[in-house]
Amino acid sequence: MRCDPAPSARIAAVTPSSEPNSRRERPALPAASSRASPSRPSRPPSMSPVETGLRGRRALVTAASRGLGFATARALAAEGCRVVIASSDQPRIAAAAQTLRDAGHDVVARVADVRQADQCRDLVEWAVMTLGGLEVLVNNTRGPILGTVAELDDQAWVEAFNLVLMSAVRLTRASLPALRLKGGAVVNLTSIAAHQPVDNLVLSNALRPAVVAMGKTLAREAAPEVRVNSILTGRFETDRIREENRHQAMTLGVDPREYTARSIRNIPLGRHGRPDELAAAVVFLAGDTASFITGTTLAVDGGEYPGLF
Repeated sequence: MRCDPAPSARIAAVTPSSEPNSRRERPALPAASSRASPSRPSRPPSMSPVETGLRGRRALVTAASRGLGFATARALAAEGCRVVIASSDQPRIAAAAQTLRDAGHDVVARVADVRQADQCRDLVEWAVMTLGGLEVLVNNTRGPILGTVAELDDQAWVEAFNLVLMSAVRLTRASLPALRLKGGAVVNLTSIAAHQPVDNLVLSNALRPAVVAMGKTLAREAAPEVRVNSILTGRFETDRIREENRHQAMTLGVDPREYTARSIRNIPLGRHGRPDELAAAVVFLAGDTASFITGTTLAVDGGEYPGLF
């Protein structure tokens, strides 16, 4: 919804001069008093600054019971999407769906363990049947377990492979027929670890780049019907970052609060991100405002990643 300017801020119509070569009178500038003040913003923070074109579209968001996935589902629903949210945690995903429905959003939940190939396929089939189609797929998972190459055994690698990479491959592959029908968008939520390794996160460091590479390849294969982009997430106020900070602090033998403060000093914007800030980036890439963007990676990290590319 767009806000009409206050009456005092409207510009009066200008009557053309009767002299053909004379300059026209310039309209008066809006009065200073009509400008938005901090106590009365011109647009609520939750409102999209532009029309995204997402109203009425159908979306599937995985790992959406909390954190970044939940914020993403809420943001898409707020734009008018009908949303299926999924998680392997039945009580949490049911509670998340109820919270979103209580807020007036069109959301349904499905329990699915995306590490399992058959459950990925069944989830997509159920979402398409329930919604009557699919235009937006957000591939999101919890992070793999923390650890080093020396610490993690083969089973940890296999589980992380299925969780991080193969879930995105399987869900996207199953979704492509529906996404192609009306033109769709895939957004992969990955990590800045795809560009710069993070200590004690070898599984993420190894597998996140593969998700980005898969998305880049698919962007060429699925064009022009389907756009595919990836978001490199930085540090956000979620349970995952708190777990990671505790683990890293224990490894270094420092207080978790000290480690958190130290990590924030590496972020030029000086803080952790809010989940809704990540969700806004997903809305942008999923919507018509990004209709000429595909095969790209967008870092949403407060400037933490120092590289050029």
